[in-house]
Amino acid sequence: MDQNNRTNVRIDQRMGIKVDCILANRSGSIKAQTIDVSVMGLGIVTDSTLPFKMGDELTARVPILSNYSSMAKVIWTKKNFNNITRLGLKLFSDLDLN
Repeated sequence: MDQNNRTNVRIDQRMGIKVDCILANRSGSIKAQTIDVSVMGLGIVTDSTLPFKMGDELTARVPILSNYSSMAKVIWTKKNFNNITRLGLKLFSDLDLN
């Protein structure tokens, strides 16, 4: 399935929330911004070089939301013509971590 069709198969509704966040793993960290948020995931944009790739696990920290922090997995990335990268992150539930 290509990414263009992914928006048609979302289970959980996404809310458009644009706030700063920090994505980090052992390879490094970047400042980014959320585009949309759901119970299961985050849509992120950044103009930074990514220190991680698809499939990597990382911490997504949203300081404005009382230092909300969650483990996430990079599901997809897409770079557009003006050097902005969009990422789709799947948030881990407590069951995923066990």
